[in-house]
Amino acid sequence: MQEMATLLGVPLPVEFLLDGDWQPAVLLGWQHDPDGTCRVHVQAVVSGLRRTSWMQLADLRLPQTASRVPTPLEPRTRPDLLLPGAERARRTPTPLPPLPVPRSLQPDTSRA
Repeated sequence: MQEMATLLGVPLPVEFLLDGDWQPAVLLGWQHDPDGTCRVHVQAVVSGLRRTSWMQLADLRLPQTASRVPTPLEPRTRPDLLLPGAERARRTPTPLPPLPVPRSLQPDTSRA
């Protein structure tokens, strides 16, 4: 099994060729293959959907112009909509029973 290296922090902007035009993407990680080649894991928005794919390193390039920085990828879900709001009351937690007193702290009744 091969290990994948990942980037820490902000993903690196890259571009890949799709239908004759360079498209913006971000580099998520890479993997060295036994034959000496390197595959990269990239993420891009294609036809309005966020996609991730493995590609050959030779099929990528760094963005050619500073003005063409990829826009941040929007999540497909809205986790903030799942959080309870003011209209939904949170469930009151059930109190836990008290913990038993450890034996080391119990009174010694064997000497009585």
